[in-house]
Amino acid sequence: MKVKNYVDFHQVEPHQREIDARLMNWARWCRGTTVPMTSPMFRMVPPPPRVRGDMAYQTAGAVVDRMDAAKIAKAVAALPQGHRSAINWHYVKPVSPTRACQAIGVTQEGLFTLVRDARQMLLNRSV
Repeated sequence: MKVKNYVDFHQVEPHQREIDARLMNWARWCRGTTVPMTSPMFRMVPPPPRVRGDMAYQTAGAVVDRMDAAKIAKAVAALPQGHRSAINWHYVKPVSPTRACQAIGVTQEGLFTLVRDARQMLLNRSV
């Protein structure tokens, strides 16, 4: 029986946690809202009861640091194409890893390596 290796894309090395938090701030800035997938017209409407406790307002209290997000956006734009695509997938548009791997042309392990290395590049560039 063939055993499939699973990759934990949420794993962040301890020395990369600060840049990870800044990238999450950048992702909220890119999406334009702290409430996920909500049209501006419906932001004040309470969510259905089944999601109230889970996810609806989990990031509602998060304040976006726009200046830092702009710095991160400029630094991400300067990354090599593969790393830039992997970071964009991981933080801004998290579709399934399989679809991201097909779009970028790597394995799941390769995608994880691209994300990890992109964070390290940002750290090395003192963003």
